[in-house]
Amino acid sequence: MAAVTTTLGIGSGIDIAGTVSQLTAAEGKPQLDAIAAKTNVSQTKLSGLGALKGALSTFQSSVAALDTSNAFRNQRVASSDDKTLKVSIITGASTQSHTVKVNTLAAPQKSISTVEFKDTDVVSEGILTFNDGVGAPKFSVTVSKGSTDTLVALRDSINNAKNNNNVVASILKVDSKTTPGTTVLRLILTSKGAGTDNGFTIDASSGDTRFNLDKVKSLANFNTAEATDANIIIDPQPLSATPQRTVANTEFSSTDVIAPGLISFKDAAGVEKFSVNIKAGTNDKLLSVAEAINNASGNTSVLASVINVDSTINPGTAVSKLVFTAKQAGLDNKFTIDASAGDRRLNFDTIPANAQKSINSTEFVSGNDAITSGNIVLKDAGGLPRFTVTVEPDSVDPVSGETIKGNNTLAGLRDAINYSPENNKLVVASIVTSDSVLTPGTTVSKLVLTAMSGGVSNGFSVDATAGDTRFNSDSAVVVADGATPPTTNYTTTVTTSNLTTTEATNVGEGGLSITRKTNTMSDAIPGATLTLVATGTAEVKASFDNSTVAAPITNLVNAYNTLSDTLKQLTDYVSPGSANNGPLLGNTTVQNIISQVKVMLGSKVASASGTYNSLSQLGVSFDKKGVLSVDTDILNSALSADMTSVANVFNSTNGIATQLNIKLKSYLDAKGTLSNQQDSLNAQLKQLTVDKAAVQTRLDASQKALTAQFNAMDAAVSQFKNTGTFLTQAFATKNNN
Repeated sequence: MAAVTTTLGIGSGIDIAGTVSQLTAAEGKPQLDAIAAKTNVSQTKLSGLGALKGALSTFQSSVAALDTSNAFRNQRVASSDDKTLKVSIITGASTQSHTVKVNTLAAPQKSISTVEFKDTDVVSEGILTFNDGVGAPKFSVTVSKGSTDTLVALRDSINNAKNNNNVVASILKVDSKTTPGTTVLRLILTSKGAGTDNGFTIDASSGDTRFNLDKVKSLANFNTAEATDANIIIDPQPLSATPQRTVANTEFSSTDVIAPGLISFKDAAGVEKFSVNIKAGTNDKLLSVAEAINNASGNTSVLASVINVDSTINPGTAVSKLVFTAKQAGLDNKFTIDASAGDRRLNFDTIPANAQKSINSTEFVSGNDAITSGNIVLKDAGGLPRFTVTVEPDSVDPVSGETIKGNNTLAGLRDAINYSPENNKLVVASIVTSDSVLTPGTTVSKLVLTAMSGGVSNGFSVDATAGDTRFNSDSAVVVADGATPPTTNYTTTVTTSNLTTTEATNVGEGGLSITRKTNTMSDAIPGATLTLVATGTAEVKASFDNSTVAAPITNLVNAYNTLSDTLKQLTDYVSPGSANNGPLLGNTTVQNIISQVKVMLGSKVASASGTYNSLSQLGVSFDKKGVLSVDTDILNSALSADMTSVANVFNSTNGIATQLNIKLKSYLDAKGTLSNQQDSLNAQLKQLTVDKAAVQTRLDASQKALTAQFNAMDAAVSQFKNTGTFLTQAFATKNNN
């Protein structure tokens, strides 16, 4: 309606605008009041439905929390020592108590340069290649004279190098060891990740060799703490050390004899401990052999005995076997038997049966005997190169003047073969000492190469044409069981299994060993996540906690009472037509909801098995006023007595939480009864808005018409007044005349 403006008519003196406005308002009031009343009712009901759905949603959340098996997982876990091990339980999981011994933590490799740098020292130009733990290149750094040849610049070049996902470089200023009282710079290299997979080496052969780090020839360049994996033992148990026990496979009769010759007993490294000389007709019977071994000079390691057993070759007959047992338990007391100069049936070493074993014929008299520099290539049975060992003498670093240890001795060659950057999985190198054949009366050393696996396909050959040719062997060596293949420079045999051994063990711990690359283990103990903090032992304690199950049940009780109070307010009756009546008074849906919910909470559960089948048996019941309450003593007693039965009351097929959850979802559904009522009210409000606009449009037109009529009337009155004034003046003049 247009704004009211007070304007008196010229002719009539009437407030035309005010009069028209009042007449129009009086005309529209009945209709507009009716629309406003209907709008207020609809908005009140709509607000009430919103409050109802909010209360139902809160209640439905408390119901849904019990409609799952996870709600009844009443376990908690804790560590007896958080400074050693932290533990948490996975949601909904169950676990057991365990003892956990943390042996090692996953740690990165940290290598500290032993070379001391001054601020003014320079790094030799060239290339430093960073390799992973098995020698594969990962990234490289180029040092240029005058631009990147300081230690600080080298650090930055390493950290900024393309593809460097492996190493972090840093510098520390520390006290000098070579010049006390001064400070020097040390380069520190740390792998970015923990675990053995993140180890690294450095090939500085094309640059500053002071930074060479290959873990074989240049250990002096860096002090290295190797990367380690995390290892734990689950439920460790003390285990006693056990001795080695080796039983001859040969079955002897009472008349059998041992072949004459020398039987040498050696430790695991191949060093002879003592020997026994068997002589025909003197000590060649089984018992005599055992006695000779036990009484041998220098024998502090092996006890020999004879056992009588049933024959596996001729069932029904008794046979004898020689048994050798270490006198002391533990791995340090392992032994081997070299019977190559006597009865080979007693020969025993720790290598696989039917594996190629090649003994080099070159006799090295002392550690001063040098091996010619060059390359020695070890090939597989098919003649394909598997890995190469480069033999180098000691050298002097041209910059630092320090000696770089070479490997041109027999021991150096052995170590270089056993540790190959190309991951040697072909042979094991060892050294044996024996009497010299060429120079009787002297002791010499020889290189022994043994295949890691038995069989023809696992044989090997040595190509030393580019190095010390004394180690060259026929590239066409063929190893056949029981055969002696042709060789050059080697005596080659095939290992046999003459004895059955129960290996020695050290004092240790039983239990389950678990190794991982990180200090967080979520798969070690099912249901628990372990975070390793320090080495040591801690208890992972799993316990049952009824409060974790009682809490959501109490929440359900409280949520129901809140819902009940809300519904009472929404349907409250004060008096007919009172503004204080509940907005949903008379709404049958609301009455149905509270009625159905109350019935479900008080009903028995047909699908519940076990001791309990209703909430009242769990201490959850209604009082006289309809308020739901819980007796915690009864509830805790039920939880302790039969957790499964309690769970069935809530989440079995006909469980209270299961059925309530279904019903409440239907009420809260976008196409449910309450949503339909809201949609209907919103539609009514929209139509009332349209109706109000239509009434207003009609009133505006009526006001316009009335205004026009009043203006016309005022104009006529004004005209009449003007005519009257003229006539009055005319008659007055005539009378005066």
